[in-house]
Amino acid sequence: MLTIHVAQLLKSPEGTTRRSTFVEAPEVLGEAEVIAPVRGEVALVRVRQGILADCSFETALALECARCLAVAVTPVSGRFQEEFVPSVDLRTGLPRAVEADSEAFLIGEDHVLDLAEAIRQHVLMAAPLQPLCRPDCRGLCPECGHDLNTGPCACAPVDETSPFSALRQLLVESDGPPARRA
Repeated sequence: MLTIHVAQLLKSPEGTTRRSTFVEAPEVLGEAEVIAPVRGEVALVRVRQGILADCSFETALALECARCLAVAVTPVSGRFQEEFVPSVDLRTGLPRAVEADSEAFLIGEDHVLDLAEAIRQHVLMAAPLQPLCRPDCRGLCPECGHDLNTGPCACAPVDETSPFSALRQLLVESDGPPARRA
């Protein structure tokens, strides 16, 4: 139930709270990566300008592993607080002036608060930047692209000497560290 009718809450005094839980299908967020139901709870609090939504959520995403490019199923959870302001006056039905630079979400003309966009944004922010299919993922061979998780590839061993080894050799060959200048 990511859409909640809030006309009665908007008529209530400041500080009035309404709690709700939700379990929604992954498609409700419109993101192809969401593969598990979106579960959570929300506390809607009447504030001066509108309604403050204090929401916690959890779901799972199917992302591409940063090392081997396989599917990495990643659980995602989070909590946020967002302000929702009415787009029309509840008593008169006339449009309300909303500040252009306001980051608050709008409550629809039908007095329905839709949490889907706020949750979608926070799910995307909670997604890891470099997801892994498993913690010990070995990735792909940089030469042939073979998945090293399935076994070694047929490429010649890579020389893993440091590019700074030549400098280290110069220090070893010298009589010691260079003298410091005053």
